[in-house]
Amino acid sequence: MLETNIHISTNRIDLYYYWYYQLRKNGGIIETSHPADCFLPADSVSSVWCPGCGIGTVVNTFIQTVEKLNIDLNKIRVVSGIGCTGKVAEYLKFESFQVNNGKVIRFAAKLKSKNTDSKVVVFLNDTDFIASESDDFIGTCKKGVDLLLLYINNFIYRIFIEHRSLSKTPFVGNRIDNNTGSPLNIPHLAKLCGARYVARWTPLHARRLMYSITDALQKPGFSVIEVIAPCLMYYASNGRIGETLDRMRFFYENSVIKHGEPTDNLNINHSNKIVVGKFVDRVIDGQ
Repeated sequence: MLETNIHISTNRIDLYYYWYYQLRKNGGIIETSHPADCFLPADSVSSVWCPGCGIGTVVNTFIQTVEKLNIDLNKIRVVSGIGCTGKVAEYLKFESFQVNNGKVIRFAAKLKSKNTDSKVVVFLNDTDFIASESDDFIGTCKKGVDLLLLYINNFIYRIFIEHRSLSKTPFVGNRIDNNTGSPLNIPHLAKLCGARYVARWTPLHARRLMYSITDALQKPGFSVIEVIAPCLMYYASNGRIGETLDRMRFFYENSVIKHGEPTDNLNINHSNKIVVGKFVDRVIDGQ
């Protein structure tokens, strides 16, 4: 029999752990494995990512998508760059590569040429992209190389490159500076360069992000999915975004889904709302 003498003031979280403890004590739960065991090495837990970090959400959504599609793990190659996003390669059981010389996309393209029957997935942050990879991005995209880029836009480019905060983003209250060149309108650049699939989401839209990753993994060609996920070290510490639930509320109140929106309307610097959705989905040879 389970004990039921729970104090009336017990909150829902305490109640959950109470029943979990009781079930374990009474043999109601038999732990054999974790659903993510086949994707994440046991020694990789816990990660370096902050609680509520968008990188963790993207990684979790990615591995759930691979599982749902029942893709052979030997048919996936993962490439990541520097910083916190670069740690993705360390935390996955796929054949993974961490590239520290700034040539992430170039490396991924060469990897694809040697593994034509595999899907190469690249995890980038904005420092990887803008500081070193814009030329590689443009060239590889125009060639239509079969890559999926999960671009985690954490808004730290100017902090690391110019040692100052972005002049204007939805996450800080500074005045507009028309001389700012970052962040770029990634979906628009991808479309102009011929990307086959282009989408943008936030960590709040994990289910929709899963749909986009599903689409991109099943399409040959160059695909780009941007995830708006400001670094918590810089944009949560100022008190404007707050705790994890507050950040999700922020995304809920400050984003709008507009599938098919012209990509030249997606510049975050010039918009009151973060426009998310699927913007490009080209059909080539019936696929």
